[in-house]
Amino acid sequence: MKLSAGTPDAMPPGLRSITYGIFCWANRHPGALRAIGAVLRRWPFVGGWLGTAARADAVKKVLTRPNSFSNTAHAANLSAGDYLIGMDPDATYKTDKLLLDGRLAVLDATLPAAADLAVRDYVEKLRPFGKKSFDLIENYLMWIVFRAMHPLFGEATDRVAAGATGSLDDPGLQRQYLLEIRYVAGQLLAGNSATLRVQRRAELNADALSSRIAGVGKDIQLAWGTSCPFGVIKRNAVGLAWISHPVTVQSGALAVQELLGRPDVHKALRAQAQQLLKMGPNQVWEDKAFRKLVQDHVLELLRFRPIFPLLARDVPRDTEFETGARHNAKCPAGGKMAIWGIAAMFDTAIDKDISQFSPARNWGANEDLRWLMFGYGTRQCPAMVYAVEILTSALIGLLILPELQLARGEGKAIAYDGPLMSQMRVSFI
Repeated sequence: MKLSAGTPDAMPPGLRSITYGIFCWANRHPGALRAIGAVLRRWPFVGGWLGTAARADAVKKVLTRPNSFSNTAHAANLSAGDYLIGMDPDATYKTDKLLLDGRLAVLDATLPAAADLAVRDYVEKLRPFGKKSFDLIENYLMWIVFRAMHPLFGEATDRVAAGATGSLDDPGLQRQYLLEIRYVAGQLLAGNSATLRVQRRAELNADALSSRIAGVGKDIQLAWGTSCPFGVIKRNAVGLAWISHPVTVQSGALAVQELLGRPDVHKALRAQAQQLLKMGPNQVWEDKAFRKLVQDHVLELLRFRPIFPLLARDVPRDTEFETGARHNAKCPAGGKMAIWGIAAMFDTAIDKDISQFSPARNWGANEDLRWLMFGYGTRQCPAMVYAVEILTSALIGLLILPELQLARGEGKAIAYDGPLMSQMRVSFI
């Protein structure tokens, strides 16, 4: 969606700001979304009136019908142009998906070792902070994810970050690049309710990102070893840049926020990490059972605080969907429907105790729902396993440091840029 500076707001004055404020508040308070979701599950006919799927079965059935409930609902918020997440499953989608899967596959050979190495380096950089506060996003998460995902652009990664003429070793240019892609991703998170200022900022950064990728296109083509037309390479390189890093960083911040809000869980997990440290400096990284335990915690933390608690879908033709009520919900062509994913992950039809925090829960035949924060079916995030691997390493690193807490006495520890967490100031106890 391109907006010129002179484009008037289609909404009445002030209404967009109010709508955007409510949307941002809801995203920052997943407990409220879970409560509303519980109502929609209890009385599914209400969801039918509102065009919303909330029960686990209903959500799964909607997400496995991509031709009836289309991802093109995201297209208006892709300020950097077309990308897989906003496409119908047509020939272009299939071609791009093959290219993307090939790029992601390079991480099979490097993770989790590359993430562990990056974490160990940054753990040592954090130790000197002592009791002083620091920003977990800017001083830790965004650089770990950047290094762990380095192979995605291969030998062209540093050139992508520095630009066509920049110094490859300039951390300032790298930071500028990481902020650039954060703002582009922020528009996807903000959605259509975003204020025009937020939308235009995303567009400006999207234009900068597109120019950046175009300027190093030959480097990317060589690194990827593909003969695809440059337009295909550019579209996928731009998309891969703005979605892979910011979404993983934001998910990591949300997971840590949820963990710090559960001090008993945090202390118990940290105690196990400290016990392994006593057995040797490498044991905490090499113990497979502990890594699996931490990964289970990452998934459970993200279940309670997902980056995409709600999803929208376009309805290209007249259809209906099951809600769990006696009658299906009608969906007229040209409209939209909503998926209350955070409600589906807490459906008591799966487990009567599903509202409890339980990383060790046996999901049985519903294991796929454990990953619902990454989507479902054929349109599930193809990078979800890699993202969780990186976040598992990042969390292990925090567990072997002195105990962490949100910073106190410096104003709000967490700052937001719309629905996006832009700062998370923490300190060691």
